[in-house]
Amino acid sequence: MIEKTEYLANKINQFIEKYGEVPPHWIFKPDSHPYSIFWRIGSGDEFCDCFYIWFEENCKTTEEKIDYFKKYNPPPRWLASVIDNIWDLEGWNEPFFDYTPYLKKLEELGFTGTSEYEQDLDDEKWLDKE
Repeated sequence: MIEKTEYLANKINQFIEKYGEVPPHWIFKPDSHPYSIFWRIGSGDEFCDCFYIWFEENCKTTEEKIDYFKKYNPPPRWLASVIDNIWDLEGWNEPFFDYTPYLKKLEELGFTGTSEYEQDLDDEKWLDKE
């Protein structure tokens, strides 16, 4: 659990003023990869803290989580993150976690790009973005 400091509360309020809520990662930094070092240092790490605090406070049910992510049409490479957030999985913590059944669930829920997930995630163009 991330502590909601006064500093982070102020940053969250800035996101709310700009977006109406704290947006998902790909809205904050559109041309980014979920495994980028950007998310582990500096403003990226700070954003992650704000996102997780806000998300935990505001998206409590599975339905609320699904509705939140559907508003933002995630790029295929971000679908595992969406899955992990909706169903509280820790697939990122498993070396060979199979997202296939969850990608199918997302597709059934109307999310697009599920068939492009692996291709987008592994695209070498992301190596040049660091």
